[in-house]
Amino acid sequence: MVVKSRTGTFALVAALLVACAGPSGVDELKVSNVWARPTPAQSDVAAVYMSIVSPVADELVEVSTDRAESTSLHVTSGAKVDDGAGHENHGAAGTESTMEAVDLVLEPNSRVDLVPGGRHLMLEGLVEPLVEGDTFELILTFLEAGEVRLVVEVATNDPNG
Repeated sequence: MVVKSRTGTFALVAALLVACAGPSGVDELKVSNVWARPTPAQSDVAAVYMSIVSPVADELVEVSTDRAESTSLHVTSGAKVDDGAGHENHGAAGTESTMEAVDLVLEPNSRVDLVPGGRHLMLEGLVEPLVEGDTFELILTFLEAGEVRLVVEVATNDPNG
């Protein structure tokens, strides 16, 4: 006689799910709220903003897009003028702001926000201006998570907040 046990079946399914989840069952790196402001026709730079959460220690090692000749990660400090046109007026007349290139190191389970007036990705040597309503691809490469392909929304204000 064969006796079926729902408890035994449930335990077996649960064990298989945990085994398939990987060594720790940790979720993947998540990037959200990805956007950039429109740029004036004469501008050759733009800033991209986003939020990143990683379940493990990680580091951003490369950023690429076909919309700019180069990219870098910067942090703005000091007084600045945020003209709402896709980038801060770093060093504009009457301001004392500085822009410093930085690394992006992620601590496990912590959130990093790239925001106007703070840490942000700079697109330098824009191929064409960023226009309200446009989208474009941005590729982030992390040491642990690998390549993450994003769609950047061009909007005057943060579309998620």
